[in-house]
Amino acid sequence: LLSGLLGLGALLMTAFLWLIGPRQMGPLPPGFVTPIMAFEFVADPAEVGHLFSVAGAAAAMDRVNRWDFLYMALYNGFLIAFALACARRTGNRYFYAVAALPLLIWIADALENVQLLAITGVLAADEVEPVVDQLLPLLDRLRLFTWLKWGGLALYFVLLWPYFRGLQGRARWIGVVGLLPALMAVAALFSRGLANELMALAIGMMFLVLTVYAWKIAVAQPVVVAAA
Repeated sequence: LLSGLLGLGALLMTAFLWLIGPRQMGPLPPGFVTPIMAFEFVADPAEVGHLFSVAGAAAAMDRVNRWDFLYMALYNGFLIAFALACARRTGNRYFYAVAALPLLIWIADALENVQLLAITGVLAADEVEPVVDQLLPLLDRLRLFTWLKWGGLALYFVLLWPYFRGLQGRARWIGVVGLLPALMAVAALFSRGLANELMALAIGMMFLVLTVYAWKIAVAQPVVVAAA
């Protein structure tokens, strides 16, 4: 029930962030379709300049990233609670280790946001081109923390495989679907752009599926499954 509530909160927060997000941005890098993903995976100062060449885009992006601190608490709380519920239902201590991973994702996401806010902070209101010397170290750190976050999320769903493998019926297929984010993450490492967007889409799909599953279990009589 707790994981279901937090998951629902995270999904509602996703919609809220989309509503307050920037409506107009400069040209996105090839393959990207959402401004937030394009910013998180921005490659160089020139791309930063292109993204925020539209007046008001940086302020709108800052608004999203400030609210994101609440969002990361909701979605990581959901992931922690879900893994702990898996441990409780199976009696398998392995899932306590899985529950620790979102804590690292949380830290990486927070540090990622610090870099994003710092990048927009170096853009003067009357300038189009960013200050290259200031942006380069920020972009290096952003690349690290962004991949720790997204890679950690992809890994989390892979680590849930033993739980869903121990179930009966259609729920077993959730574990198979949970492998998609990791596959997209590997593809994104070699081909930046559309693969990053598909990775985020697959992760979002898993949040939805796990939230529905959590509510289904919460309203039904709890049944202890065999430990994987």
